[in-house]
Amino acid sequence: MTVLITGGTGVLGRAMSRAAARAGHVVRVGSRGPRPDDAPSDHEWARMDLVSGAGVPDALKGVDTVIHAASDPRRSDAVDVGGTRLLVEAARAAGAIHVVYVSIVGIDRIPVPYFRNKLAAEEIVAAGLPGAHSIVRATQFHSFVDMQLRRAARFPLVMPLPTRFQLQSAAPADAADYILRCAADGPGGRRPDFGGPEVLTLGEAAAAWKIARGVRRAILPLPVPGKVGAAFRAGASTVPDGAHGTVRWSDWLRENAS
Repeated sequence: MTVLITGGTGVLGRAMSRAAARAGHVVRVGSRGPRPDDAPSDHEWARMDLVSGAGVPDALKGVDTVIHAASDPRRSDAVDVGGTRLLVEAARAAGAIHVVYVSIVGIDRIPVPYFRNKLAAEEIVAAGLPGAHSIVRATQFHSFVDMQLRRAARFPLVMPLPTRFQLQSAAPADAADYILRCAADGPGGRRPDFGGPEVLTLGEAAAAWKIARGVRRAILPLPVPGKVGAAFRAGASTVPDGAHGTVRWSDWLRENAS
């Protein structure tokens, strides 16, 4: 199988590339930038821009499957919605391509603009490629939680956090393995959601993070009113049923000590 991975230089994209190569697939990395010197020699490279459309038809030549992992919360109208529409149109024109769209758990229950755009992108994929698509929603990754906690730790004296938010973060490698299995199974529409092996509150995750990172400052509970806060506190971004990874938050922290 020849696999084009959009957003191939991102956290999930890199994990997807490694997983696909281990499985013996031909990997084509889709990126706006040129091929870096340290890119694996066995990976093909396709320069493509999902906003302008430059390079997209060429990137799809000879491809069996597209794992569409490209996303940009800062420009989600252009990248997630417009870019997905452009990619779907190109895939439909090319024919016989299975597009696997990587989405986010809870986008239909948590009313934030970025999530609304991800939901719109799902609808574009489903409507534009009936019988030739799969949609996989995954929870946030351990690396994303780590990044958010690092940002909170920059505040003076305390770490302000919505401690009651529930999360079920996953290791990118676990998510990549599951998405690749969905891709190999062929078009399946909406596939079971994917999440990490455990549900934690953000307060619990932060307590473990402080120990692992040697951070001493106190956590300041931050109230988040309204529907968004209520949804996160109710576990709208977790996966009670579905597929689950194996790497726990505490294990990931030990493996990624810094």
